[in-house]
Amino acid sequence: MISIKKVTPFAVLAALFISSAALADEAYVCKQGNQERVINIVYANAGAAVPCEVTYTKEDGTTQSLWQAQNVAGYCEDNAAAFVEKQRGWGWDCSKQ
Repeated sequence: MISIKKVTPFAVLAALFISSAALADEAYVCKQGNQERVINIVYANAGAAVPCEVTYTKEDGTTQSLWQAQNVAGYCEDNAAAFVEKQRGWGWDCSKQ
């Protein structure tokens, strides 16, 4: 039988690993014909939800900063997801990378 004392540290380490992996930079690539757009969620500190920034890059290389958050976890993710849905509504085929 495995004791709770042995499982708890492992569970804590696993949870930390999973949460930091979930907070790695994220990218969505949107395509329409031969055009491509990239929506990135960039985290300033690995494993931390804030500060973060959502950027939008066009195929000509221009990048815009769309949203930034210093204190509100989930702000960048929510806005990026909403922007991806707008892109889809405009006929773009977007997929998470």
